[in-house]
Amino acid sequence: MQSIHVSRVFEADAATVFDVISDHAGYASLPGVRRAWLRQTGDDHRDGVNAERVLDLGLARIVERITEYDPGNALGYQIIESPLPIKHLGARLLFETLPGTTPRTRVHWRSQLRARTPLVQAPVAFAIARQMGFAYGIALRIWARRLR
Repeated sequence: MQSIHVSRVFEADAATVFDVISDHAGYASLPGVRRAWLRQTGDDHRDGVNAERVLDLGLARIVERITEYDPGNALGYQIIESPLPIKHLGARLLFETLPGTTPRTRVHWRSQLRARTPLVQAPVAFAIARQMGFAYGIALRIWARRLR
C-alpha cells in the first residue's frame, strides 16, 4: 500500500479554502484537466456526500465519489473509476485553522492506494503515488495563489 501526504498553508480562512477546493467546477482550471462535471449530485449539497465528480484528463477519465463533506473541516473522496491499475483506498483533506491575527489555513491532503495486480504492486503503486502526490502539490499551490 502507498500513502501520500502533501500540505500547504493558505492565506484565507478555512471556510473559504474549503469552498474553493470542494467545488468540482474549479478542477477544470488545474493542469491536465480538460473538464470537470458532476455525474451525480450529493445528498445534501451539490458537491457533498455521494456526489460523483468526473475529471476529463483528455485520454482518460477519473470518477471520484465524495465520502465526507464537512465544510471548513474535512473533505473525503474515493476514486471509483479510473484507467489506472490501482485500487484507490480513499483520500481526505483536512482544513486546519492556524493561530494568528490574519486568517490562515493549513490543508493536509492524504491519500492511500494499492496496485490491482499483486505481482507488480510495489513499483506500479509507488510510481502512481509519486505522480498523484506531485499533482496534489500543484493543485494546492494553484488554489493558494488564487486565494491571495
